[in-house]
Amino acid sequence: MFCFYMPNNHHNIFFGFITALLVTTLLVSCGGRASSDKNDSNNLPAVIEDGRELHANIEFEEDFVDLGSIKHGEVLSYTFKFKNTGNNSLLIMNIVPGCGCTSTKLSKKVLKPSEEATLEVVFDSRGWHGSQFKSVTIVSNALTPKRSVTLKVNVV
Repeated sequence: MFCFYMPNNHHNIFFGFITALLVTTLLVSCGGRASSDKNDSNNLPAVIEDGRELHANIEFEEDFVDLGSIKHGEVLSYTFKFKNTGNNSLLIMNIVPGCGCTSTKLSKKVLKPSEEATLEVVFDSRGWHGSQFKSVTIVSNALTPKRSVTLKVNVV
């Protein structure tokens, strides 16, 4: 272990300096993330038109559905409907299934305000048994950039 002797007054100055350095480092490092806001996650600047902020918003008719019981090996699908309830175009940037047993089909990637679209989620139950929850994440430029929809099935 490394030890060194320092008189009391220098000791207090040394530890005061170290404390100030650590606090400054902490404040500077946190300051870089302090500017994150609702648009930071998709790196799109806020669009201002006629003095109002334009934004996209994705709204699902339902984001969870229980499809009951199915036989092992059965393939089923469900179509989720959604709408852009914002005042700017909605851009679907990515669709991320929760596992390889789930695939998707998106009807359109860009929705103008008030436009509707669908997301078909297909689940292949081969290899699965019992109660299953299969989610798909939709990544977009909406106010909430990541939204998920979920199927529940009981594989017998």
